[in-house]
Amino acid sequence: MKIRQHSMITSVLMSILFLAFAGIQSVHAGDWSNTGDWSNTMATAVFDGKLYSIEKSGELYVTELTNGTWKQVGKAEFANTRFLFAGDRNLFTIEKDGTFYRVDPSDGSWDQVGKANDWKGTIAGAMAGGRLYTVDTSGTLYETNPETGAWKQVGKSDYQNTKYLYGAGSTVYTIEKDGSFYRVNSGDGSWNRVGKQGDWKNTIAGAVLGGKIYTVESGGVLYETDPSSGNWREVGKPDFARTKFFFGAGGSLYSIETDGKLYRISPSNGSWEAVG
Repeated sequence: MKIRQHSMITSVLMSILFLAFAGIQSVHAGDWSNTGDWSNTMATAVFDGKLYSIEKSGELYVTELTNGTWKQVGKAEFANTRFLFAGDRNLFTIEKDGTFYRVDPSDGSWDQVGKANDWKGTIAGAMAGGRLYTVDTSGTLYETNPETGAWKQVGKSDYQNTKYLYGAGSTVYTIEKDGSFYRVNSGDGSWNRVGKQGDWKNTIAGAVLGGKIYTVESGGVLYETDPSSGNWREVGKPDFARTKFFFGAGGSLYSIETDGKLYRISPSNGSWEAVG
């Protein structure tokens, strides 16, 4: 009887250990096989050839795009950030309360620039020619000196339908809600349509690289647009429907997918590879 009881106990213990091990394996598979390192990213900018990203928890990270290695910069103080931009010497944020901050990319220290809440209604923004251009909910375009916080309205309040804002060199471009593409005169706010009306209607993300604008559509197709003419071409296969963040650096395009994984993309043929 004692031998039989021992055998049953051993069998039960082995079963428990097996189930526990299987459970651990299952949890690990869900935690890190299917989720990338950037799964909690909520804002990105490229500075000095590196990716700076802010997590929902407020941490600021810098990523080496050559190999995907990353490290935290400073303290977890950025949970209220809405927009992240890269200037010539610093990073800049617009917070949820509309306050504008300068961030030192070396240590994450920050200081307020301009008056609190002055950028509260911002819906889109881009750096161009050393200035920050933003559109707010009223449809007004503003130019901000990022070093001083001084801003001015540019032109009329014509931008109520702006969805995306891009800066290429010193020129500002928009994609509107109807999918039309516009070149904006940053001096007086006048604008003119480039290309055919509605050609960018299904855009979900965009990036500037080498003077061209690259956009991803909801169907996963990548396009290259010449902003001087509006002419565009399809690049590669429709592999990019899960793109969440999209940016250019060092001659390549990069995407962070909805699962948090980072990919390097060739702008010439759309081929891609995982980074990190």
